[in-house]
Amino acid sequence: MTIHPSVPRARIDLALSRRTLLRLAAAGAGTYGLTTLEAGSSAAAPPGPAGTATPSSTPVKTRATYYTPEKVAAARANVAALAWAAAMRDEAVAGAQPLVDAGEDWLWRSITSQGLPRSYAVNQDLGSPVTGEEIFEYGNYPWLADPYARPWKLEDPSSGYLFPTNDFAAFYASALDEHGNFQRELGDPAHLVNTLYPERGPTWGVDDGWGWIDDDGAKWTFCAYYAHWFGWYGPPADVNGVKQTSLRQGLMRLRDSYLLTGDAQYARLGVILLDRFADLYPAMDTSVYPRAEGYLHSDGLRGVGKAVGCIWESGLTRTLVECYDAFYPVIAETDDAGVVEYLSARSDEYGLAPKATVADIRANIENGILRQVFPAVQDTSIFGNFGMHQATLAMTAVVLDEPASAAEWLDFLFAAGGLTGSAGSWRNTGGNIGPTLVDQVDRDGWYGEGAPGYNILPISNLQSVADALAGYDTYPAADLYEHPKYAAMFAGRPGLTMLGAYTPSIGDSGQTGKPYLLGLATQYVAAFERYDRAVDAQMAHRMNGDSTDGLRGDVFSADAARITERIQAVIDTEGPLDLPSENLTGFGLAAHRTGTGAHARGLTTFYGTNRLHGHRNGLALGLFAHGLDLAPGLGYPEFADNNARRREWESNTVASATVVVDATPHATQVVGRPLAFRSGGDGVHLTDVEAPAAYPDASRYRRTSMLVDVDDERSYVLDLFRVHGGSEHVFSFHAAEGPATADGVTLAAQPTGTYAGPDVEPPNPTGPARPGASGFDWLTRVERGTPSGAFSVDWDITDTYGVHEVDPDVHVRLTMLTPVAEVALADGIPPRNKPGNPASLRFMLAKRSGEGLRSTFTSVIEPYVDSPVVADVRALPVTSPDGGAVDADDVTAVAVTLADGRVDWLVHDAAGGRRLEVDGRIVVDGAFALVRFDASGRPERAVGHDAVEVREGSRVLVRPRGGATGIVTGRTAELAASSTLVVELDAPMDDADAQSFVGRCVYVEDDGVRNAVYRVTAARCSGRRLELDVPTTFVRSYVRAANPDAGFRYDVEPGRTVQIPADGAWTR
Repeated sequence: MTIHPSVPRARIDLALSRRTLLRLAAAGAGTYGLTTLEAGSSAAAPPGPAGTATPSSTPVKTRATYYTPEKVAAARANVAALAWAAAMRDEAVAGAQPLVDAGEDWLWRSITSQGLPRSYAVNQDLGSPVTGEEIFEYGNYPWLADPYARPWKLEDPSSGYLFPTNDFAAFYASALDEHGNFQRELGDPAHLVNTLYPERGPTWGVDDGWGWIDDDGAKWTFCAYYAHWFGWYGPPADVNGVKQTSLRQGLMRLRDSYLLTGDAQYARLGVILLDRFADLYPAMDTSVYPRAEGYLHSDGLRGVGKAVGCIWESGLTRTLVECYDAFYPVIAETDDAGVVEYLSARSDEYGLAPKATVADIRANIENGILRQVFPAVQDTSIFGNFGMHQATLAMTAVVLDEPASAAEWLDFLFAAGGLTGSAGSWRNTGGNIGPTLVDQVDRDGWYGEGAPGYNILPISNLQSVADALAGYDTYPAADLYEHPKYAAMFAGRPGLTMLGAYTPSIGDSGQTGKPYLLGLATQYVAAFERYDRAVDAQMAHRMNGDSTDGLRGDVFSADAARITERIQAVIDTEGPLDLPSENLTGFGLAAHRTGTGAHARGLTTFYGTNRLHGHRNGLALGLFAHGLDLAPGLGYPEFADNNARRREWESNTVASATVVVDATPHATQVVGRPLAFRSGGDGVHLTDVEAPAAYPDASRYRRTSMLVDVDDERSYVLDLFRVHGGSEHVFSFHAAEGPATADGVTLAAQPTGTYAGPDVEPPNPTGPARPGASGFDWLTRVERGTPSGAFSVDWDITDTYGVHEVDPDVHVRLTMLTPVAEVALADGIPPRNKPGNPASLRFMLAKRSGEGLRSTFTSVIEPYVDSPVVADVRALPVTSPDGGAVDADDVTAVAVTLADGRVDWLVHDAAGGRRLEVDGRIVVDGAFALVRFDASGRPERAVGHDAVEVREGSRVLVRPRGGATGIVTGRTAELAASSTLVVELDAPMDDADAQSFVGRCVYVEDDGVRNAVYRVTAARCSGRRLELDVPTTFVRSYVRAANPDAGFRYDVEPGRTVQIPADGAWTR
């Protein structure tokens, strides 16, 4: 449990003034929060060089500035009045009890010094010295420990063995120098003997702190892992339900217990721990324990950090800083914690800085922790994902509360800048908060990451900045909550939710097909309290088991008691979560949602960025039905570094439901270009999107998918993937776990090798990644065949994660009409260290070859239970009205016969703007049409999109309306939460007709960098002047991040063309 105070909710004005924006993005002190020194005044001594903290002989903090007296009083009042707040107190007290039982001496001596390495892995490549890779079934960080009951022992959950096998606790005690620091060379070698498993030899499993090297030369860093996860950081995630703990978490439990109870015994132990951390932290340095020697740190492979690596260092130091503010009242003036006698004795015993007074102790904590932060942020020893180190530095400035330092540090926080330099000389030149929000957060509120899980990290990180600065009188700051891009980050989280239970496993996020939702219920409660959006209340309700019982707000809020009532009022008036279909054109995800409850279905197409933690998965399809993720991405890799398995397989193109061109992965891209999106209430849903940057040498890389409802409970998908260019196209598709069988093609088992060839064996999984590797040689157990026509593959799906009480007979069937040279089935292995992950997935790979290759992979994909609803699929002939041929790579027409005798004809023209005759019966003038015939052959439904009309012979079935074209003449120039586009239409229109644009997309000509497609929220028209409101900004970035006064770049500019496609539907 981690608890943080919030700030009172303020009125939100999301159209920022120029002055506020300049403050949020200013480059350097003097433009933001300048502290002016009058004559005769003096500032604090200037800081030393980056990486060197300048100590102060006396403490400077005079008040609690984060956990203020008002907030603490509110929290204790809530504990007395509210059951959930009392439960938080009880959880904190229970978590603190092992520390109380361990006692002050044990705690003080348990924090390790620089002489003992840290590592987040024992042996990331080999796993366990007993069971090898079997240990990965228990997670990324699978080793178990109990630092209170069984210090210095790790348990291998796959075998039950304990490591190290020697008495390291005795060796550690013998190796302490006169200052209480571990020095390996001082240790007594008598304690370096295998006493647990002597039958394996006297040195087997023995660790002297720097690891054990086995007979094969492999290194196993048991003690370094223990020091990392169970001392300085952690704890790691629970393993098989076993809850883990660590000294850092224990410190947090002591903090929370004191804040919620006022019992000084918790503050006493907390101060003792914090003071000991302060003794040791200045000397910590992970760079001397390099990855090449087996010590792995969270450092982005840059080899920098203090205790645990520069990325996770942000969270560690923020915890220590927050705890100082929490415990400050008991050491502010007098020794209310009763720590001076004890810490003074330890100081005398080990020759440490004097601790004769509470002022000495405060000075030690301020010098040893708080004053270490700014230099470490500058030299990148503390430098995480966006928002991490910024939050740590903001918290440090507020908690230390030294005016001159606060001004300097917070000016740096908002200044333009970032990571520069190279190995040995890394520098961070500015916190870059304002420029990052403007330049890198897209219009949907997603932070330039190809993985949803990493995209939401800056929300909570920046929330810590916002909450720390709110009400901080030493540094009057602009309210980050008012920033349109930051507000959009909160608003964007629900948009990826499918079936009310899943987030697509895009990039390094989630687990293969496992239900999970972004964020926590408490985070949605906080967002609802701040922005009053119904969807946040609905998400909190959904994540709390579709109930408001036990749903809690901020324990530090004086209004905490009312939050449950407010959320319940939203549910009563607006209902539970029921998200509409949505095209997130900034992030790059088209999400169709249809059906309700157990019969909800969904289809996604991802066309966003593959940078950072993204995968090379442009235009990957996602399928959700029958309560399951039926075509899941692989999700978070085994390890998010540069290992071969991650780069060549887990994040490669072939591992996603997309097309591989010329056996190479996609190039990097920012976001694709949506060409059509339709999701009406008539059961016909369309996505058409291209990704020109994915394969720059391909003139077309485009996916058009139609989700068609058969009835209220069932749907199928017509999927068209068009590729022009290259000499080999491989269409890759996989469903969820389960066996696959083929029909229409005879498959022969390939006895050896991989999909790359019978003579090509799988690569070395721990070797260096091969640039440009296809990933084909990671696919094993291959079957191949050559179909003579259409073929199908049927997956019998396993309910891997036990979503249903009884596993239903769910299937996914894909029928492909496209002539292909070869079809193969092969096993692809999901990340093995994610507990519950399927052992393998069965991939279908359809290959076409030829020079100047042009392919249209035409498939019908159907999820079904027991028996399919699609009885037959066939291609339909298409000609021009004069009987001439049309380009088959542009035009596709398919007849889908349903089990009840109805037949759907679906037509798509990639070029559009022409009349087509389908099988001598239907005439389509436009890009997309669907006609459904009843069992007797009579039309009963017709849909047209971006079309003039759809006919059956001379009879007009549907004549779509509401289309418009024109030129941009104006647009909102400010960075705002909503904007207005002004269009000069090619033809005049009535205002009443313009209202049909609301809820649909407007397509603006773009410059090839980012698409300019927006959902319309309001329309006003007078003659040829059309005004369209959209719920986002047109701002792309600053012209120059270091100088906001230079203005913005925009995704929309005057003079560009505009189109709103006509749309219409008819039902008999």
